[in-house]
Amino acid sequence: MKAIAKTRPEPGVEIIEVAIPRPGPQQILVKIAACGICGSDLHIYLWELGADRALTGMPAVIGHEPAGEVVELGPGVTEFQIGDHVALDPFGPCGRCAVCQSGRFNFCLNPGRLGGAFAEYCVAPVQNAWRVPKSMDLEQAALLEPFATGVHAVEQSSLRAGDSCVIEGPGPIGLSTAIAARALGATSIVITGLEQDRERLALARRFGFATVCASDPDWTDQVKSLLPGDGADVVFDAAGFLDAVRRIIKRNGELIEVGWPARDIPGAELRSLFFHGVKIIPSRVRVPETWRRAIALAASGAIDLKPMVTHRYDLDHAVEAFELLRNKQGVKALIMPRPE
Repeated sequence: MKAIAKTRPEPGVEIIEVAIPRPGPQQILVKIAACGICGSDLHIYLWELGADRALTGMPAVIGHEPAGEVVELGPGVTEFQIGDHVALDPFGPCGRCAVCQSGRFNFCLNPGRLGGAFAEYCVAPVQNAWRVPKSMDLEQAALLEPFATGVHAVEQSSLRAGDSCVIEGPGPIGLSTAIAARALGATSIVITGLEQDRERLALARRFGFATVCASDPDWTDQVKSLLPGDGADVVFDAAGFLDAVRRIIKRNGELIEVGWPARDIPGAELRSLFFHGVKIIPSRVRVPETWRRAIALAASGAIDLKPMVTHRYDLDHAVEAFELLRNKQGVKALIMPRPE
């Protein structure tokens, strides 16, 4: 079968031929319908920001935001049946370690890891798989992993119905966070991005969100004019830059770190947040309850994630997909294999 692989410790990927994998104990084989390109996949493609830590060797088939159909069960699998539709999570908590037993599943010491989904078929541990209704479009199901990341970010905050928030970063995670915040009842939601994000900001407006271009000299004043009172109740950093948070957040507000930190934060900046009483809370991946709520929201029709998909590519055109996102074009690109 065809697959997208990292073959060398340098920028780029290759299309290679590999054998269809066979599921082992407590694993399932999934025929991939669609797999989203994640920001971390782009880091691996560009070979930056510690991407080497995401791979144990090369060649390595990458991709970890898929949805598809279960076509084979490994020994001991009772949770799924052939023909089930599933969305897969790259991080599957074991449920047995001390951290999981304390309820902090997203910090599991022995997680089941998922990769290899930019291919026609992928093997997944059962703890990484989530059954979705067969009525759910599998493109929408492939968006559940980033959406659940946004849901989890909102759940980490104290955001309540009627509150205000700012999301820095208009990519798929930022949009997912905004959609989750609106589903919770937040009434003032502003998404910020840079000039090169103009296509993504336009999509955010089509979703019904207020946007501000952070390349404008007066962008923080623009943001504050769209918020009530003395600033946002919560700022979600989905870009990893912590840009001017002190100027747009209220005293004793919350800063939720969702994106990979992409720069070192000067001490003066941290001190300003400290004296402003800002609570800084990391939001790492998801937990099982988050998945259940994300699936329920998507299945109910209360939200529609598919407008987030701006481009679709087959496996042969994967490099075009990565270059598109590298150049800040589009929002969510899906790789859609065509198994025989």
